[in-house]
This record gives sequence, C-alpha cells and structure tokens, in this order.
Amino acid sequence: MHAHIKQRIESTINNIAALPTMPEVATKILNMVNDPEVSFKAVAEELSKDQSMTTNILKLCNSAYFSKGKEITSIERAIVTLGIKEVTNIVMVIAAKPILDKFVIGYDLGKGELWKQGLIVGTLAKKIALQKNRKDIADVVFTGGIIHNIGKTVIAIFVQNTYNDILDEVKKNNITFNEAEKEIMGYSHQEISEKILEKWNFPPVLKAIVRFYAEPDKAPDNFKTEVSIVHIANTISIMAGIGIGSDGLYHQLCKIALDTTKITGPELEELFSKIPELTKQIMEIQ
Repeated sequence: MHAHIKQRIESTINNIAALPTMPEVATKILNMVNDPEVSFKAVAEELSKDQSMTTNILKLCNSAYFSKGKEITSIERAIVTLGIKEVTNIVMVIAAKPILDKFVIGYDLGKGELWKQGLIVGTLAKKIALQKNRKDIADVVFTGGIIHNIGKTVIAIFVQNTYNDILDEVKKNNITFNEAEKEIMGYSHQEISEKILEKWNFPPVLKAIVRFYAEPDKAPDNFKTEVSIVHIANTISIMAGIGIGSDGLYHQLCKIALDTTKITGPELEELFSKIPELTKQIMEIQ
C-alpha cells in the first residue's frame, strides 16, 4: 500500500470543500419524497424556490426521454402528470450532471462518459425494477445508478498515479480493479462515493448502492435487491462498451445479484439489446 497516497486521500475526504457539492434543493427533495405523507404541493413549493432548477425541470419534462406527450408548463403540472418520484428523478439528473460531466483522468474517461454511463445504468436499473414488479424502488435504483461512480471524480488523480500498481495487483491476486484500489491506495472509489453521500445527507439505501454495487454479496440484507439491480445494470453497460475506462475489463457479474433479482438470461439479453435505443434517448438530454 502507498501510505502517502492513502494520507492524501484522507486529507481530501476530510476537506469538505474538496468534495463535490450537491444543490441543497436536491437533497431536500430526495428526503421529502421518502416521507409517505408528503404532499405534492409541498414538493412543488420547495422546487419553485429555485428558479434555475425550475427552468431545467420544465425543459426535461418536455424532452422525449421524460415526456408523457403533454406539454408541461409548471412544476405543479409536472408532478400531477409525471408523479412526484419521476420529478425527483429529473431533479437528480439535473443536480448530478455538473458533477459527473467532466474528464475523469485516472480512469481514462473522456468528458461526459461518466455522466452518460450513469444515465444508462440508472435507466437500466429502473427497467429491471419495473420488470421485476418492484415499482416501489424504481426511483431509488434510478438515482443510485446515476451516481454509483461519483467517487471516481474525487479519486481519479490518485488512480492515475498508481494505475500500474493497481493493475499488477489485479493480475497477481486475480481480484477486481475495485479491490486492488483498496489494496494499493487504502480506499476504493466505492468507499469515497459513500463518504460523499454522507456529506450530502443522502438516505442509507443510496449509500449502500454506491458502496456495494461492485460487491453485492457484501451489501446489507435490507438493501441487497437495490444494490444487486444497480450491479447488474452497471455490468450490462460495461459489456455494451459504455463507460469502459481503465478499469472496464475488470468487472464480474455476481451470481448473488442474479439470484437476488431472479433475472434470467433472456431478460439480460433483452436489456442489452436496448442499449443503442437508450443511448439515442439520452443524447437528447445531454
């Protein structure tokens, strides 16, 4: 392990200002929708306080990706037409884009690739949840899919400096890239993602998704389904060549995730076949 790298990472983690910032309104809305008693008027009122967010929400509500075919001209109409959870999905898309839509040098990802992959994973995860009659968690796995790699934006520079050592560790011990990150640097990008979400005061289920999506066998039992769904969605996207960076070849599909979701081979193939169509749709909201 490179002790000095670990110390530098810890210094970055402890420096709140150095971590990505999530708009306050996004965190508020995310926690509000977790309350089953919340009213759509309260959500609309909170969103309407942020003029920039309101403008972007209405823009996305009328995009081909989210539109239900009716023109939406207000936040209230958006919630009535699309539902609170779908509007929350839109809020998370808007809030996450500035954080993810950048070069991620250590992972050899060009500008926008991490963002594009997050949208693909989130969309696939939502489709899996609906396919398995888990509409109750569809919005959660969508959000988790978008931000599952958020830690890479913080740790990328350290990966760049230790990449050859990480790769040697992968090959020597036949472990995943994520496991090798921890062995060499003291932290994996998933652990950094969890630290970021703690800063944002995000719900425990989302922290579990970003922490364990690459290792669903280690996920807490109460969140294993959500974690497994995002794991499968991420693996499908990697297989399709979306978001393949320097670590792209070192991911494995976990059997426990397949058993937990009860997803079949034909269902995996069908999801894989949807990647070109999804990519086209996503380009409309770039």
